[in-house]
Amino acid sequence: MLETTRTYVARITNHTQIRDNLDECGFAASKLWNVGRYYIQERWDEDGEIPDEAELK
Repeated sequence: MLETTRTYVARITNHTQIRDNLDECGFAASKLWNVGRYYIQERWDEDGEIPDEAELK
């Protein structure tokens, strides 16, 4: 299966107007990452296997 990864670059010109919203999105993403990592670590400690992506979704 062929997998493609793309990176997009953008410039924010009204940073002062959207700074708080961007901070909230970053905080939410950090929380989701931490919950996922915690869950994976728990599974790893219990049965020595990392859950597949379907289980994490």
